Amino acid sequence: MAQALRQGVLPAAASRYRRVLTWASAVSFVSILVIFWVWFPKDESRLLGVLLLLPVLLPYAFIPLRVYRQRLRSGLILAMVMGCAVFVPGICLIWFAFRWDRGWWLLCSLILMTILQPVLVVTALACYLPMFRQQPFRLKLLAAPLYGLLLIIVFSQHYSPVPSYISENESSAMYYLSAAVYAADNDAFDTLHRGLYAEGLARFGPDSNPTCRVVVIPGELPIGYLVDYRGTEPAVTVEGCTRFKGFTITARPAEFGKTGILSFFVDESRRIHFTSENRPARANDPEGSPFSMYPKWHRP
Repeated sequence: MAQALRQGVLPAAASRYRRVLTWASAVSFVSILVIFWVWFPKDESRLLGVLLLLPVLLPYAFIPLRVYRQRLRSGLILAMVMGCAVFVPGICLIWFAFRWDRGWWLLCSLILMTILQPVLVVTALACYLPMFRQQPFRLKLLAAPLYGLLLIIVFSQHYSPVPSYISENESSAMYYLSAAVYAADNDAFDTLHRGLYAEGLARFGPDSNPTCRVVVIPGELPIGYLVDYRGTEPAVTVEGCTRFKGFTITARPAEFGKTGILSFFVDESRRIHFTSENRPARANDPEGSPFSMYPKWHRP
């Protein structure tokens, strides 16, 4: 067997390696297609989605092709690379599906795909080790590991542990708070208001003269969030309106875990704070910004 492996040929005695690699690759290929079909948005182009998925799909087609065409060493390395590169994303996607989408087709496909990745790695490694001892290492063999590393980096940059609509709701809440702070500052430092903040925002606060409240532009409230504005003492009366030395604005999900997870807090310091706990955010919570990605791992 060692002599055959030195030549990059899979002997009949070790044909079980080829069969295992072929079946594991084929089932992984089909499982990924099922996951894509279930999860891909219905209103988007599936053809475009398949094209974007090709960098993950094609290597599973190349593995058996290379093994059967006697490009054994290249096929084994690709099998190990894909098994390592897809295993951790598979675990993350299983957790996501179990938390947000418990369709049995989806979960079964994800679990099957993830289980098969260590099978690919172990099988390929068992066949590759005798070759590694007999053949010198060639620099071009680094191409497959670098490709696997690229797949992991792309996944880590685009993966979110919550559905996109929740992230969009959270982002809209942060943008609204930023706009509200900007409006409150502009109103307070108007020459007539002497650096004092209004008693409320439009649509919030006491039912008083509308001129005593600040209009936020854009005026649409964040979807799925409840916003609360409060002036902080001391308070004075200016031109018939109660004005405050400071303010706080909080935004909480209307239904925690369904319309949003993060709660937000901002005051006259203009720093937005957030928490993923089911409570109002406070000034001592971590800071965030609508112009930068808040930590994706800051989740319950």
